[in-house]
Amino acid sequence: MPIAVPIVAGTAIKGVAATVMMRGVMERHPNAFLVTLSSFGLTVPLHRAQAQIARDVQRGLAEQGRDPDSPLVMVGHSQGALASLRYALEHQDQVLHVFSVGCPWQGSVSAGFWSNRIKRLSGKHLAPALRDMAPDSDFLTKLHGDLPAIADRVTNIYSTHELFIRPYVGAHIDVPGVSNVLIANEMEYARHLRTFQDLPIDELIEVTGRVTHAGEMNTPEVRSLIWRKVSELSANIRLGRTMPSPATKVAPPRQRTATDGRPQAGIARVTKSPA
Repeated sequence: MPIAVPIVAGTAIKGVAATVMMRGVMERHPNAFLVTLSSFGLTVPLHRAQAQIARDVQRGLAEQGRDPDSPLVMVGHSQGALASLRYALEHQDQVLHVFSVGCPWQGSVSAGFWSNRIKRLSGKHLAPALRDMAPDSDFLTKLHGDLPAIADRVTNIYSTHELFIRPYVGAHIDVPGVSNVLIANEMEYARHLRTFQDLPIDELIEVTGRVTHAGEMNTPEVRSLIWRKVSELSANIRLGRTMPSPATKVAPPRQRTATDGRPQAGIARVTKSPA
């Protein structure tokens, strides 16, 4: 049986909206199921939301007739990516891989702005989950310190048009061992190589138009990348191959750039046809 794939949605995405937004990535895999954050990802701090995520994961596994400790590949979008990374850290024996998509790794200025605005108007922290996404929050600081333990299990995907993450490279996870995948057109990718030489890209999803934060999960190449990894891990389990240890040391990825700023040969490239 293929690996179960909990897909964790982001802020304010629940019910029909969550189903519609995640339909594209879920329809390719019969063992995917949706997890949404407590209180729309607003009033419950992300560290406390882990208990609700665990309950939803256990319920999803039970509905598929699986054991509660069955292996998982976590997929999280936006705030759900942060929650998925935290969940994987706390369940290292169960989570084999994490896909973080549009992850506000360096924080979201807009989330911090609205958290502070709500506090000024109400006199209370009524949106602590937004505060957790603010740059340099306690939640992010701890996540940054802990992530190296599972870095080799993380694939991070982001776009040059991350509307809620400015600059867009705030979604780049600069932790040795993490595989970073950029969605960009050829000119944007060349500009990225010139401007952010210290932020190496391991794979490029080349597009001709714009893929924004809201559209990342329904990009066909993103879906294909996720399901290829799920198939690979499922095959490893069937063959009895050993999964990587959380303590495995991983060398930093090599920066793939050319002296003139053009993409260097050797980087994985996926080309997307015009919509």
